[in-house]
Amino acid sequence: MKTIKFKFIALLFVLAGIGTACSVDDDENYCFSSIFVEPTGVTGPTTTTVNVPITFNVSFKPFNKCGKFNDFSETNTFPKEIKILVDYEGCQCASTDATLTEPYVFTATTSGEYVLKFLTSKPAEPIVKTITVTQ
Repeated sequence: MKTIKFKFIALLFVLAGIGTACSVDDDENYCFSSIFVEPTGVTGPTTTTVNVPITFNVSFKPFNKCGKFNDFSETNTFPKEIKILVDYEGCQCASTDATLTEPYVFTATTSGEYVLKFLTSKPAEPIVKTITVTQ
């Protein structure tokens, strides 16, 4: 009886996998990618108090007009390294010189000095912001 249940559950997983792998619209020309881009500028305060969020305005240039901000990817340790993730959806995208700006919110739970490194294409030259947090 256990083997029949196991086989039935395994069959359901296989069928679910096949169903999700199939495309209903038959669009063979769908293009999507997520790419990290470098910041062109970061502005924001240098001081705050414990548990008070501060916002940094992070500017970046997507590679083309299909680029849309997705998220900030960051390390859990300090100095915190932060990267900008941009999604590109579309196969034929015009080039752009536009600069986009997204807010990055930082909240410290203890007092001290915190270093945020917004990574650029040159690993030795990130945009560094130092925040002093007081009680």
